[in-house]
Amino acid sequence: MKRIFLIVNSLLLACSLFAVTQEGTVRTIARKNHPGMPVDGAVIRIRGSHNAVQSQTQGSFSLLLYNLENGDPYAISSVVKSGYELAEQELIGKKLPCSDKVPLEILLVSRAQLQQDKEQIEAKARENVELYYQARLAELEQQLAAKELNEQEFNRRLAELEGQYERFEPLLQTMSDRLARTDYERLDSLTALIQTAIESGNPEEAERLVREKGDMEAREAAIREQETQIRRAQQTIDEAQAQLDQLSALTAQQKRELAEDYFRLYSSFLSRFQNDSANFYIQKRAALDTLNVDYQLQAGQFVMDIMADRELAKTYFERAYRIAGTQYGEESGQMATACFQLGAIYKLQKEYDKAFEWCQRSLAIREKLRGKNSIAASEALNILGELYLIKKDYKNALTCHERSLKIRQKELGKYSLPVATSLNNIGVVYYKQNQLDKAEKMFLEVRAIYEQRTDVPLNLIAGIHNNLGGLAFKQGRYEEALGYFNHALELYTRVKGENHPLTRNTQKYITACKQKIETK
Repeated sequence: MKRIFLIVNSLLLACSLFAVTQEGTVRTIARKNHPGMPVDGAVIRIRGSHNAVQSQTQGSFSLLLYNLENGDPYAISSVVKSGYELAEQELIGKKLPCSDKVPLEILLVSRAQLQQDKEQIEAKARENVELYYQARLAELEQQLAAKELNEQEFNRRLAELEGQYERFEPLLQTMSDRLARTDYERLDSLTALIQTAIESGNPEEAERLVREKGDMEAREAAIREQETQIRRAQQTIDEAQAQLDQLSALTAQQKRELAEDYFRLYSSFLSRFQNDSANFYIQKRAALDTLNVDYQLQAGQFVMDIMADRELAKTYFERAYRIAGTQYGEESGQMATACFQLGAIYKLQKEYDKAFEWCQRSLAIREKLRGKNSIAASEALNILGELYLIKKDYKNALTCHERSLKIRQKELGKYSLPVATSLNNIGVVYYKQNQLDKAEKMFLEVRAIYEQRTDVPLNLIAGIHNNLGGLAFKQGRYEEALGYFNHALELYTRVKGENHPLTRNTQKYITACKQKIETK
């Protein structure tokens, strides 16, 4: 009996020692102005294991993957380093083939650097948008003057142009975040030039360089033909395994490259208000790989915000939700984003109970994955705050926005634009409650942040002066309100023109102020 016990023990010990050593490194992404650098002290955890490893000097680490062989899948559950986040967020939960020959490279990005790069990219893109906006507006005014358009048609087209302008902002943020996470070390020289052109606000040059790679329809046709060859090769897999493996890798690489070029052309057209072309390429990218969650999410956001096709957007988001559940699991970052976007769709459709359900689910996942004090959590809290405000639940609206503000101040700095957004949202809640002194304090803090920065869009500065003017008007401080409205009018006239609806509305406020002052 003792001998049997020893044999069983030996077998169990042998099983527990069966493992693959997965080597890897952690580094920061390389940007156009600085190289990637190794990161030590990053904590890496594997899904299904309580053990964690820490990257050492030069960013190296070793994962001991028990009961796995080369090629078996494993997944990273978290990578944590104070002040940093994953550049490739889709890495969390993704199935990776373990290998004792091929090292795993994990890319991190400094949150401060990410925010700085995003703001620089956004500033360049906004400059282009303002130029194209002014050109379109001048064209409409010329057509009106030449009587090619009547007043009614002019106003309709002007409202349509303004709607496009207002919906540009959330898409710009998604685009800039994606571009700011790009690792230049993984780009070839031509692609690096394309990336630099887009980030520098030169979309025409980016488009020209992308087309130097060849006719995109021909490239896609070649990929489709290769995929056909792959299917044929699979029928004779025993005889053509080596050819199939090589062709699969090549096709996957080309598909990724084409998808990136579709995105670059989308970005180029988006920054020039050529929305039909941007729509074409972002949907081509989504159709190119219908199993890519991010492609579906980004296409859905575009058709929701710019093309105003909510049903098509919901189709994309629901597809992303299904893929995320299958590929990454119910508590993955991709699942959190899909839930968030479905919540946003239902909010637009005024189905607020469903919107709450999806947004609360997104918040729960984000808090579990990244912590209750993460930027991802703050984004979900922000939309929940808006939903509570719609329901006139001011207490919960204020709680959500205050939590979001606290996170953003800690992670992004007290003078960042997201902090200003949270302060403005809190001010709006106080205004709705008629707590005007508190609302004014929030709005003044927003203005103070804008005064500390040089990259704030003029329409945002005009907007906060309009808020302050409206508040002063409500309090009977008409001379002070007139000063705010005059400043807002000057800015709106500069960036949007005299005939823009916001400019005209501000002129109405000025007239109302003057009437009040005259009757005092």
